[in-house]
Amino acid sequence: MLPSIRDGVGFSIQNLQWVLSGTCVRSQLSVILTRDIFRRRMSVDLTTFPGPKANLGYLFRLAHQRFRAALEDGLQDLGLSAQEYVVLSVFETRRELSSSELARITQVTRQTMHTAVLRLETAGLLERRPRNQRVVLVRPTKRGRRTLEAATERVRAIERTALAGLSRSDERTVRTWLANTAAMTTNARHTDVERREKTRP
Repeated sequence: MLPSIRDGVGFSIQNLQWVLSGTCVRSQLSVILTRDIFRRRMSVDLTTFPGPKANLGYLFRLAHQRFRAALEDGLQDLGLSAQEYVVLSVFETRRELSSSELARITQVTRQTMHTAVLRLETAGLLERRPRNQRVVLVRPTKRGRRTLEAATERVRAIERTALAGLSRSDERTVRTWLANTAAMTTNARHTDVERREKTRP
Protein backbone atom coordinates (compact mmCIF):
# COMPACT_ATOMS: atom_id res chain seq x y z
CA MET A 1 0.00 0.00 0.00
CA LEU A 2 1.36 3.41 -0.98
CA PRO A 3 1.83 5.98 1.78
CA SER A 4 -0.82 8.68 1.94
CA ILE A 5 -1.82 11.70 3.98
CA ARG A 6 -3.67 10.88 7.18
CA ASP A 7 -7.46 10.54 6.86
CA GLY A 8 -9.48 13.66 7.47
CA VAL A 9 -6.64 16.16 6.98
CA GLY A 10 -7.38 19.07 4.67
CA PHE A 11 -5.00 20.47 2.09
CA SER A 12 -5.10 24.16 1.09
CA ILE A 13 -4.14 25.78 -2.21
CA GLN A 14 -1.38 27.67 -0.40
CA ASN A 15 0.08 24.41 0.92
CA LEU A 16 -0.08 22.93 -2.55
CA GLN A 17 1.90 25.86 -3.92
CA TRP A 18 4.52 25.40 -1.17
CA VAL A 19 4.76 21.69 -1.94
CA LEU A 20 5.25 22.33 -5.64
CA SER A 21 7.92 24.96 -5.02
CA GLY A 22 9.67 22.89 -2.34
CA THR A 23 10.33 26.04 -0.29
CA CYS A 24 8.29 25.01 2.77
CA VAL A 25 9.60 21.46 2.77
CA ARG A 26 13.23 22.52 2.36
CA SER A 27 12.89 25.01 5.19
CA GLN A 28 11.23 22.53 7.53
CA LEU A 29 13.72 19.76 6.75
CA SER A 30 16.50 22.20 7.54
CA VAL A 31 14.82 23.17 10.83
CA ILE A 32 14.19 19.54 11.80
CA LEU A 33 17.85 18.68 11.21
CA THR A 34 18.92 21.19 13.88
CA ARG A 35 16.79 19.64 16.66
CA ASP A 36 18.83 18.62 19.72
CA ILE A 37 17.62 15.03 19.42
CA PHE A 38 19.23 14.82 15.96
CA ARG A 39 22.51 16.46 17.05
CA ARG A 40 23.48 13.97 19.74
CA ARG A 41 25.66 11.80 17.53
CA MET A 42 27.08 14.70 15.56
CA SER A 43 30.74 15.61 15.99
CA VAL A 44 30.65 18.44 13.44
CA ASP A 45 30.23 22.11 14.27
CA LEU A 46 26.66 23.36 13.99
CA THR A 47 27.79 25.91 11.39
CA THR A 48 28.18 23.02 8.95
CA PHE A 49 24.47 22.13 9.12
CA PRO A 50 22.72 22.62 5.76
CA GLY A 51 20.35 25.47 5.05
CA PRO A 52 17.08 25.38 3.08
CA LYS A 53 18.94 26.00 -0.20
CA ALA A 54 21.01 22.80 0.12
CA ASN A 55 20.56 20.00 -2.40
CA LEU A 56 17.25 18.28 -1.68
CA GLY A 57 18.74 14.79 -1.91
CA TYR A 58 21.38 15.83 0.61
CA LEU A 59 18.67 17.06 3.00
CA PHE A 60 16.80 13.77 2.58
CA ARG A 61 19.88 11.72 3.37
CA LEU A 62 20.81 13.77 6.43
CA ALA A 63 17.25 13.78 7.74
CA HIS A 64 17.10 10.00 7.41
CA GLN A 65 20.46 9.56 9.14
CA ARG A 66 19.53 11.85 12.03
CA PHE A 67 16.11 10.32 12.53
CA ARG A 68 17.48 6.78 12.43
CA ALA A 69 20.18 7.71 14.96
CA ALA A 70 17.52 9.16 17.26
CA LEU A 71 15.51 5.95 16.95
CA GLU A 72 18.55 3.82 17.73
CA ASP A 73 19.17 5.88 20.89
CA GLY A 74 15.54 5.75 21.97
CA LEU A 75 15.12 2.01 21.43
CA GLN A 76 18.49 0.79 22.66
CA ASP A 77 17.48 -0.14 26.20
CA LEU A 78 14.51 -2.11 24.82
CA GLY A 79 16.96 -4.31 22.95
CA LEU A 80 15.68 -3.16 19.56
CA SER A 81 17.37 -1.61 16.56
CA ALA A 82 15.50 0.80 14.29
CA GLN A 83 15.23 -1.93 11.65
CA GLU A 84 13.84 -4.43 14.14
CA TYR A 85 11.25 -1.90 15.27
CA VAL A 86 10.15 -1.47 11.66
CA VAL A 87 9.59 -5.23 11.42
CA LEU A 88 7.64 -5.37 14.68
CA SER A 89 5.57 -2.28 13.81
CA VAL A 90 4.08 -4.06 10.80
CA PHE A 91 2.15 -6.20 13.29
CA GLU A 92 0.33 -3.19 14.71
CA THR A 93 -2.30 -3.80 12.04
CA ARG A 94 -1.64 -7.44 11.15
CA ARG A 95 -1.85 -10.61 13.22
CA GLU A 96 0.66 -12.75 11.33
CA LEU A 97 2.54 -12.73 8.02
CA SER A 98 5.02 -14.81 6.08
CA SER A 99 8.64 -13.63 5.85
CA SER A 100 8.12 -12.91 2.16
CA GLU A 101 5.15 -10.67 2.96
CA LEU A 102 7.17 -8.89 5.63
CA ALA A 103 10.02 -8.33 3.18
CA ARG A 104 7.64 -6.90 0.57
CA ILE A 105 5.92 -4.55 3.01
CA THR A 106 9.17 -3.24 4.49
CA GLN A 107 10.91 -3.20 1.08
CA VAL A 108 13.94 -5.30 1.98
CA THR A 109 15.24 -8.54 0.50
CA ARG A 110 13.91 -11.84 1.76
CA GLN A 111 17.40 -12.73 2.99
CA THR A 112 17.58 -9.52 5.04
CA MET A 113 14.13 -10.18 6.48
CA HIS A 114 15.01 -13.79 7.29
CA THR A 115 17.99 -12.56 9.33
CA ALA A 116 15.86 -9.96 11.14
CA VAL A 117 13.17 -12.51 11.96
CA LEU A 118 15.75 -14.91 13.37
CA ARG A 119 17.15 -12.18 15.65
CA LEU A 120 13.68 -11.23 16.90
CA GLU A 121 12.77 -14.88 17.40
CA THR A 122 15.95 -15.47 19.39
CA ALA A 123 15.05 -12.46 21.53
CA GLY A 124 11.64 -13.99 22.24
CA LEU A 125 9.74 -11.25 20.39
CA LEU A 126 8.55 -13.24 17.38
CA GLU A 127 7.44 -16.82 16.88
CA ARG A 128 6.83 -18.91 13.79
CA ARG A 129 4.22 -21.49 12.88
CA PRO A 130 3.76 -23.45 9.65
CA ARG A 131 0.76 -22.54 7.49
CA ASN A 132 1.48 -25.52 5.24
CA GLN A 133 4.49 -27.47 4.03
CA ARG A 134 5.86 -24.48 2.12
CA VAL A 135 4.82 -21.37 4.05
CA VAL A 136 5.78 -20.41 7.60
CA LEU A 137 3.92 -17.57 9.31
CA VAL A 138 5.50 -15.10 11.72
CA ARG A 139 3.73 -13.34 14.58
CA PRO A 140 4.69 -11.45 17.75
CA THR A 141 4.79 -13.22 21.09
CA LYS A 142 3.07 -11.65 24.11
CA ARG A 143 6.44 -10.19 25.06
CA GLY A 144 6.82 -8.94 21.50
CA ARG A 145 3.47 -7.12 21.69
CA ARG A 146 4.45 -5.45 24.97
CA THR A 147 7.81 -4.42 23.53
CA LEU A 148 6.14 -3.05 20.42
CA GLU A 149 3.77 -0.95 22.50
CA ALA A 150 6.61 0.49 24.58
CA ALA A 151 8.76 1.13 21.51
CA THR A 152 5.95 2.86 19.64
CA GLU A 153 5.46 5.30 22.51
CA ARG A 154 9.13 6.27 22.26
CA VAL A 155 9.02 6.57 18.49
CA ARG A 156 5.99 8.87 18.69
CA ALA A 157 7.85 11.01 21.24
CA ILE A 158 10.81 11.30 18.86
CA GLU A 159 8.45 12.30 16.05
CA ARG A 160 6.85 14.97 18.22
CA THR A 161 10.28 16.34 19.10
CA ALA A 162 11.27 16.47 15.44
CA LEU A 163 8.08 18.33 14.52
CA ALA A 164 8.05 20.65 17.54
CA GLY A 165 7.55 24.27 16.54
CA LEU A 166 5.92 23.47 13.21
CA SER A 167 2.38 24.64 12.67
CA ARG A 168 -0.23 22.03 11.83
CA SER A 169 -0.35 23.49 8.34
CA ASP A 170 3.42 23.05 7.87
CA GLU A 171 3.30 19.54 9.30
CA ARG A 172 0.55 18.60 6.84
CA THR A 173 2.61 20.04 4.02
CA VAL A 174 5.71 18.07 4.95
CA ARG A 175 3.77 14.83 5.46
CA THR A 176 1.85 15.23 2.19
CA TRP A 177 4.93 16.07 0.18
CA LEU A 178 6.86 13.09 1.58
CA ALA A 179 3.92 10.74 0.94
CA ASN A 180 3.48 12.01 -2.61
CA THR A 181 7.20 11.74 -3.29
CA ALA A 182 7.28 8.15 -2.00
CA ALA A 183 4.26 7.27 -4.14
CA MET A 184 5.79 8.93 -7.19
CA THR A 185 9.03 6.97 -6.78
CA THR A 186 7.16 3.67 -6.39
CA ASN A 187 4.93 4.35 -9.37
CA ALA A 188 7.90 5.31 -11.51
CA ARG A 189 9.65 2.05 -10.62
CA HIS A 190 6.57 -0.01 -11.46
CA THR A 191 6.14 1.85 -14.76
CA ASP A 192 9.77 1.17 -15.68
CA VAL A 193 9.35 -2.54 -14.92
CA GLU A 194 6.18 -2.71 -17.02
CA ARG A 195 7.91 -0.91 -19.88
CA ARG A 196 10.79 -3.38 -19.90
CA GLU A 197 8.42 -6.35 -19.82
CA LYS A 198 6.46 -5.02 -22.81
CA THR A 199 9.64 -4.60 -24.88
CA ARG A 200 10.78 -8.16 -24.30
CA PRO A 201 10.59 -10.38 -27.43
